[in-house]
Amino acid sequence: MGLIDCHAHCLPKTIMDVLREWAAGTYLGRSLYADEGFNSLERHLALMDKFGVEKEVINYGNLLVPAAKTGKLPMEEVVRTVNDYIAEACRVAPGRFVPAAAVDPFGGETALRELDRAVEKLGLFGISLSTNVDGRALDDPVYEPIFERAKRWNMPLWVHPGQVPQAWQQALGLNNRYLNSGVGFLLDDMLCVVKMITAGVFDRWWGVKFVLCQLGGFLPFTMGRFDQQYFFERRAFEQQNKPLPEYLQRRVAEYCQAFYVDTHTADASAIRCALDCMTADRIVLGGDYPISPPEVGLGYTIPQLDKVGLSSADRAKIERENAVRLLNLA
Repeated sequence: MGLIDCHAHCLPKTIMDVLREWAAGTYLGRSLYADEGFNSLERHLALMDKFGVEKEVINYGNLLVPAAKTGKLPMEEVVRTVNDYIAEACRVAPGRFVPAAAVDPFGGETALRELDRAVEKLGLFGISLSTNVDGRALDDPVYEPIFERAKRWNMPLWVHPGQVPQAWQQALGLNNRYLNSGVGFLLDDMLCVVKMITAGVFDRWWGVKFVLCQLGGFLPFTMGRFDQQYFFERRAFEQQNKPLPEYLQRRVAEYCQAFYVDTHTADASAIRCALDCMTADRIVLGGDYPISPPEVGLGYTIPQLDKVGLSSADRAKIERENAVRLLNLA
């Protein structure tokens, strides 16, 4: 009964070669994209065995759109290549990997047919999404048919931070990797969730298994602020004799029971904060290999869980039981 890691990445070598060529000579090319784990599940298996991981979820992060743009490839081709590759690659170790389906949310009926093929014919489980694509987040109505499928198939939506839009980088001065990744990605996570709340996404799709990376970004640290906004917004609507919008029927803390988050990047203090508003029922393990090598992935996160002071029951939920429920393994 090993751990279940809900956050890892693997892509076809053809796709990674495009990104490596584009990033050659930069930090991304020399370090991040150089790891063979991007297109070798054997490397994943070695690390899984080292850390006692029984199963690992494979998704595609925010890499498909840059690959398509860099290689001047149609997104339809990139998505199909990824789905075919991961379905075949996971045969290397039956039962150890849970490969999600890639999808182009803006590809219309053609993209939805490919998603149907990936799930219903190739047997992929779960759907890989980004918090934003060129600034368009999951509150965009274009995602509704994908949410409907996730509900019908009873499978998770694995939501990874998107590329931080250039407009944000310029407006906020996120002009280096330290700021862009350290602030931009966490802001992107939080904005995605709050936009989904105010757009009524969770109210319409309550029960759909949304799983966000990085504890939902800055969100766990803002519950008090949103309680204040909840008070002010409700008072303003009441003073104007206007009906309350649906998203003001619940506090943000209550909406934290509408999605899951993973532990990637989080230290013990952050995990404790997330536990206060999300509870152990909504947190899963995430290592982010190979984007994050072991020393800042599972090799960092597991000792942080040791420091949190979890009960054995809550520890089991985070490391395995919540994922068992998400993956319909029970």
